Amino acid sequence: MRRRRVAVLSALVLVAGLLGGCATQEQDSATDQAEIAADGYVYGYAPVALARTRANMICLLPVNQLYSQSAMSGPETRVVVAPNADTLYSIAWLDLRSGPVLLTHPEMGERYFDFQLLDMYTNVFGNIGTRETGQAAGSHVIVPPGWHGETPAGAAVIESPTWDAWVIGRTLVESDADLAAARAAQQQYAMTVLTSPIPDAPPPLPPTDCGNNPAPQAIAGSGPKVFDELSAILAANPPPEADAPMLEQLATLGVTPGATPSSGEPDDVTAMAAGVVRGDKQIVGLASTSSGGDGPWSSLQDAGRYGTDYLHRAGVAKIGLGANVPEESMYYVARTDAGGAALRGDGDGYRLHFPADGLPPIDERGFWSVTLYGPDMFFVANPLGRYAIGDRTPGLVRGADGSLDLWIGAKPPASGPSNWLPAPPGEFVLMLRSYLPTDQSWTPPAPEPGR
Repeated sequence: MRRRRVAVLSALVLVAGLLGGCATQEQDSATDQAEIAADGYVYGYAPVALARTRANMICLLPVNQLYSQSAMSGPETRVVVAPNADTLYSIAWLDLRSGPVLLTHPEMGERYFDFQLLDMYTNVFGNIGTRETGQAAGSHVIVPPGWHGETPAGAAVIESPTWDAWVIGRTLVESDADLAAARAAQQQYAMTVLTSPIPDAPPPLPPTDCGNNPAPQAIAGSGPKVFDELSAILAANPPPEADAPMLEQLATLGVTPGATPSSGEPDDVTAMAAGVVRGDKQIVGLASTSSGGDGPWSSLQDAGRYGTDYLHRAGVAKIGLGANVPEESMYYVARTDAGGAALRGDGDGYRLHFPADGLPPIDERGFWSVTLYGPDMFFVANPLGRYAIGDRTPGLVRGADGSLDLWIGAKPPASGPSNWLPAPPGEFVLMLRSYLPTDQSWTPPAPEPGR
């Protein structure tokens, strides 16, 4: 009888072990799927942010038409994070299923300008302007992937890697008195679709739902439905071959071109929900901390060309969607002072001290500025209406040795407002832009507390 009880107990132990092993395997599998979903969320963050931005903007700006901003950006400008206060923007969203698009501009004299071309994965595939193509009047044709048709004689051809693309034009405004002349230059920009629709093109992006489009700055709030948006982008804009390993992983969750994975298998949906949370923490963590060097400034050193560094791509999209390549413009972001404390406008403020030989190194055709944003990366209203300060700010006072001190805080320094960049009472973010930089290894001075 005793032997029988032992045998029964042994069998129960064996069954329990097998069940425990199955439970552990299931837990491991769920963990693996959540990790895949987290990586997939990071992968999809930039193209989803871009697609949402596009959806919101084409409610006002029809595709394949160039819209030129007539006023400088201000606190009311809240469509794309981190707008600059240096240039007038010209914007176009291209749908190359309609055929190639011809972009022309006039002779630009000495005025800096640039048309930046981005694919739907936020990679920069071309620049037309001062640095890349020069100041002479120009004609450029932007063609869809694999285009072999005819183009206008004398026009330079630029092939887009994706069927949808974003054109960001920037036209420098030297001063308030120069605004009208900058507008006049913009009015001579022109965009034209050249041919009829292409029959074998992939499907278009989903139609926009004006007034109800989800916000580009709140992607995580959509949970697993983010992967539906990514699936639509994959169908409309086939990604580069280098993304194949990531796409294979995503397919295990049902994330494939044109699918609606949020309505898929419950376990996959659960994994996607967990992945959104995990992936977003990675992106927020990267965007909220400094990197590259010992000081408080992080540099978007590799912006515009991301390859398979999807986390870097997502981090740039979080704080500076539409950032250009470093040879065109460098971006330095600071959220803390020299001691590591968060930047705040209350208190005694901060000094940025540039030695006479330590100003941002730029080409003579370029320019630089320091811009202040709230934590959401948009301008904050202030009594001066000054959102950036830089080499074109009138009345800047230099030291006797040629050095330059910029003062940042809620109150002006004792020396007066000439070198003052107003800040809100709470936390803020600084971004130093250097257009046409000549030394990409240069680093800005750390914000020093006190006056």
